[in-house]
Amino acid sequence: MSGPMRGEDPELAAALDELREAEARLATPAHVEAAVLAGWDAAHASGATARERRFLRQAGAVAAAALMTAGLGSLGLQLHRSVQTSTQSTAGGRTLLVVGEPILQGEPVRVVRMRVPAATLTGLGVRPATGNAAAHVDVDVLVGEDGVARAIRVGR
Repeated sequence: MSGPMRGEDPELAAALDELREAEARLATPAHVEAAVLAGWDAAHASGATARERRFLRQAGAVAAAALMTAGLGSLGLQLHRSVQTSTQSTAGGRTLLVVGEPILQGEPVRVVRMRVPAATLTGLGVRPATGNAAAHVDVDVLVGEDGVARAIRVGR
């Protein structure tokens, strides 16, 4: 941009043009440029080699896998214990098995009464009261508002 700028003081514009031309004639000494580039390289140099970075990535992946394994194992143990403790014998020889999420207060539920072969109860982890696998057993299924079974009560 040469010449005075529009709407500006012509003397100021001339002084800025003169300063721009003087700066353009200046050259940075080679030793200053080399020092600046060396400082940049030192400040932004990677401290780890490619081999070290690969090792750190692999070690992180192994640690994450171990943590996930421990967490999932703990969760599985808790779920297994909750299923065992939720299977309770009640009066009259009935067994209650909680199979889904707990029923929320005020949630509408349906009770569906079914007669199923006793052999199907073993798939649910319930030992049928009758010794005969071909016999039929009355089962009450508590169904939540979403159509998912929440609990099963097994009679004799």
